[in-house]
Formats: sequence, structure tokens, C-alpha cells
Amino acid sequence: MVLKNKKIKRLKGKTKFDTIFNSSTVFKSDFLILWLIKNEKTQHLEVAVAVSKKLFKRAVDRNKIKRLLREAIKKNENDISFCGQCLFLYKGLKLPDLSLLIEEVNSLISKV
Repeated sequence: MVLKNKKIKRLKGKTKFDTIFNSSTVFKSDFLILWLIKNEKTQHLEVAVAVSKKLFKRAVDRNKIKRLLREAIKKNENDISFCGQCLFLYKGLKLPDLSLLIEEVNSLISKV
């Protein structure tokens, strides 16, 4: 089942973040970590992206990585075959380029 008629929405709220960190499945790649809770009852996917303040002190860098990561998720939108809630965390040490993030997101989605 591919997300053709479904939407990708932003994950919001402290309680949803708490449930993701406490009861989710974790998938890892070289530069990304994906926390995922599958829920086939919903017709959408809620996605959040995060970058560590410890690794990137400047907010400009963190925001750029978040923008690139959201764009990489949109590029791989046709490959997503699950519904629910997920959180992508960037754990690299350098600023990435878009092609690298697209490959990483694609590899994580294929693991699911």
C-alpha cells in the first residue's frame, strides 16, 4: 500500500513525541536514525525531523539540515508504504548535501 491518497503531516505534541521515544521500532543508517510507530488505522503519516544541538551549535545549520531532510522525505514519498508516526534524527558530524540525505532516507524506508 503506497501513500497515494494519503498525506504526510508534521508530528506535533509532547505526548506523541513521548510515545515515539518510549514505544517505537528503531532503524539506523550511517547518518540517520528512524523511530517508527506503524498504525494502519490512520490514513496519513506524521513525520518529525530533529538535529542535535550538541553536534550543531548554530541554529542556522540545524535549520538547514532540517529543511534538507524534509526535502529528502518528500523526494522518497512514493516509496513509503506505511502509516503512523515517525521521527528522523540526523546524527552526522558535517553538513550534508541533498543527494546524501535522499539515499539515507531511501535506505531506511527500504529497511522498514
